[in-house]
Amino acid sequence: MAGMSHKVADIAVREKFYVPMEAKTAALRSSPFEELLILSTCNRTEVYAADSRGISDDELVAYVCSLAGQRPEEFSKFFYAKRGEEAARHLMNVCAGLDSVAMGEDQILHQICRAYETARQLGATGVVLNKLFQSAIAATKRVKTETNLGKLSCNIPFLAMKRIQSRFPDLENRAALVVGLGEMGSLMLKYLQENTTRIYAASRTFANAEKFADVLTPVRFEELGAVLGKCDAVVLASACREPFLTRESLVAACGAEGPFPGLVVDLGNPRNAEAAVGGLPGVEYVCVDDLEQIVSENRRLRMAELEAAQRILKEGAEEFLRWRSMDGISQEFGTRADELAATAEEEAEKLLRSMPRLPEEERERIRTAFVRFAKKTANDLLWRVKENCAPEEARSFLACLEKGEGKP
Repeated sequence: MAGMSHKVADIAVREKFYVPMEAKTAALRSSPFEELLILSTCNRTEVYAADSRGISDDELVAYVCSLAGQRPEEFSKFFYAKRGEEAARHLMNVCAGLDSVAMGEDQILHQICRAYETARQLGATGVVLNKLFQSAIAATKRVKTETNLGKLSCNIPFLAMKRIQSRFPDLENRAALVVGLGEMGSLMLKYLQENTTRIYAASRTFANAEKFADVLTPVRFEELGAVLGKCDAVVLASACREPFLTRESLVAACGAEGPFPGLVVDLGNPRNAEAAVGGLPGVEYVCVDDLEQIVSENRRLRMAELEAAQRILKEGAEEFLRWRSMDGISQEFGTRADELAATAEEEAEKLLRSMPRLPEEERERIRTAFVRFAKKTANDLLWRVKENCAPEEARSFLACLEKGEGKP
């Protein structure tokens, strides 16, 4: 795998590598690798690949750059690349939210599930990535149910809500606007509804905002200017290629003297607003990177659950790695099964040569019986070895078979 996250690159770099759904779909359909999965969120862009020919770190980094239309020589310093066991353990931590801005947050699990399902439906994943992501998702669900980390976890909208409450302790008397009603925007609405009734919401698809008309005031996206000056807090969580809220557009909407929103929280990647809006009188601009500086009240309690969560994730990674190490052995057994079936067919032909008058239908039944018996024997042997033997023991067994046949 290769990618970048909030730990190695700030939002100004990460937003250049956001891969929209249409580009992701096209890439998965024309993948240069045997298996491929693309994960692109506000805090990370990562590509996971598997290929029998082997993939270098530079090749995969260059591929991620090509998805975003960027030059690897300019941005490779922001990337990390991992393979084998290290890649498996990294995914486990990412999936469980241990690598997130808000440790233990739930949103990344849903994002990984969607990324996996998209890649699987498009036929981009295979036996290796299917097993890896299924293992990571299963281990994460164990973390959520077997530890208190899930109960204590928070997410980006939660941190945004903390920031809004810090700026406006009297939020119940304030007005808020949410732009973008996807998963993050909808969760933001949930938090705001617990603290104020003066809420506006806008979406590029107006019907999405109208769904919440019983608890807020829906606004058409093209009419945002009419409400910006009425709001104290503005939360931006829309998918966009370029910032739609600029210093000039905010001045045009509110007038040169304002009043302007006191706080603009930008949860987008790419960003929904220009940072320059924070230069207007009384306006504070906050992006996702700024939220990382907030220390959650329950951080100490979450740290206490971290050890139990890491133990579960370690078990999940080891289970995948055991399967992966056995997979090569399985392939060897498959080769053995094919060889045994070919030998059985040869023996059947020897027998049939002694029965020249036997009808062809019966001859075919004998051939089939020989081959099926050989394959069943091989498959039963494979199942028993996989269930009862460690990988080292299985390899020793194969070595004995080769020596018995006089192979080096």
